Amino acid sequence: MAEAEETIETVPAPPKELRLLNTTVGYPMLLLTRHSRDSEGRPVEYVQSFYRGDRYKFVAQLQRPIG
Repeated sequence: MAEAEETIETVPAPPKELRLLNTTVGYPMLLLTRHSRDSEGRPVEYVQSFYRGDRYKFVAQLQRPIG
């Protein structure tokens, strides 16, 4: 893998996921989608992950670039 793009968005709970995550129709969920590519730009991975909004913590550590 050479690069990836990941997006995070809120969506209403889809039917399959609401059963798996023990929630109800329309409950707010976080959807993470990732597209990864190799050094020549070819896709090597596609991931979709659903998280319950009340059980997820997002942490990002930011650092100024050196140089």
